[in-house]
Amino acid sequence: MPAAARTPAPPPSVQSLSVATAHSPKAAGISPRLDTPSRQSARPTRRPEGSGYSMTEGGTPDDRAPKPIRRHAACGEDVRGEDGHCGGMSTRLADWPSVTDTFLDVDGRQVRVLEAAGRRRSSRAPQLLVHGLGGSSVTWIEVIEGLAEYGPVVAVDLPGFGRTPVTDDDPLTIRGYVDFVLAVADSLGWDSFTLHGNSMGGLIGTLLAAYHPERIDSLVLVSPGLPPRTPLGFLNPSRATIEGMLPIAISSLTALALGLVGLAGPALDERRNRALLKLIFPDPDGVDPAVLDLMAADFAEDIEGVDRRRALLAATCSISTMWADPRRSWRAVRKVQAPTLVLGGTQDALVPARVLRSVLAARPDWEGHVLDDRRHALMLEDPESYLRLFDAWHESAAAA
Repeated sequence: MPAAARTPAPPPSVQSLSVATAHSPKAAGISPRLDTPSRQSARPTRRPEGSGYSMTEGGTPDDRAPKPIRRHAACGEDVRGEDGHCGGMSTRLADWPSVTDTFLDVDGRQVRVLEAAGRRRSSRAPQLLVHGLGGSSVTWIEVIEGLAEYGPVVAVDLPGFGRTPVTDDDPLTIRGYVDFVLAVADSLGWDSFTLHGNSMGGLIGTLLAAYHPERIDSLVLVSPGLPPRTPLGFLNPSRATIEGMLPIAISSLTALALGLVGLAGPALDERRNRALLKLIFPDPDGVDPAVLDLMAADFAEDIEGVDRRRALLAATCSISTMWADPRRSWRAVRKVQAPTLVLGGTQDALVPARVLRSVLAARPDWEGHVLDDRRHALMLEDPESYLRLFDAWHESAAAA
């Protein structure tokens, strides 16, 4: 399916929040250096024996290379090749030909990942992408191919989200997700890596980098789910938070009230869904249908939503506990040793810009950019700016 034409978003104004240091030498306004990724070259990538995991780089697999082993958790069977995947998942990635939708064996369980093999032979670290609460690996789909310019890229579905099911052993807490991400990296054979984390994924990444510094080469935090420095910060919500969350609260409460008397209908669901989309996109009607199709497919996989509801409830409780006492999160911020890039938007209803400013005030050695009129998931809303800022930071950090 060809990608739908979209009107390009206007170039955002970027507020540079960092102090120039060895890890933050460049401010905003840097011209893009990323070329269009080549989709023709392919070479095999070696993986640890016994991992049940193989991958072919580029968008045109070498016919002589083994096909990826795809394991579908719902089907409970192995399927090889591009056309035999249960649910036809591979056909949904036609718009991103060098990205593979597959399953990875992690300590005997099947974990859904989106992956792209790196196009450069270098000693730079591979990259692991971690989504936020209620999201999935699909939230990274628009930047995976661009990030593959720097080496192998894997975006993972956390347990209970996307297509990774919950097991009885999953704690479904932030600490549990930290351990899970480490297990994924171990299964990939990665001793260390660059971690990109959005929202809850940014909180997970911060804790992982703080308490397992040997595993993180560099860190990218996109609207990270870090709490205000004091619980009283909740009593002064930003204008973006009020404007973003009020329609969701009103439609949800209205749906609940009407549902009690049997009058709720699809119009309210549609209104609430559009309000949720507006947390990410200023104009939901302008979103690429291919991206929406991938998001919808994740929800269709778990029709009853049992795993998703369980994970949402448990993870929300875990986050709330950490936010009620922010000291642990802020200790972790101070402990991080890896070079770190922080990205966010002035219209983010969930992580206000002032939280990012507090983070960068505590860590002036980190580089940070808040983009005007951008929201909670920059990599999905404005992938061009995401890749441009990452490219400039990555090149300067490598030269330091």
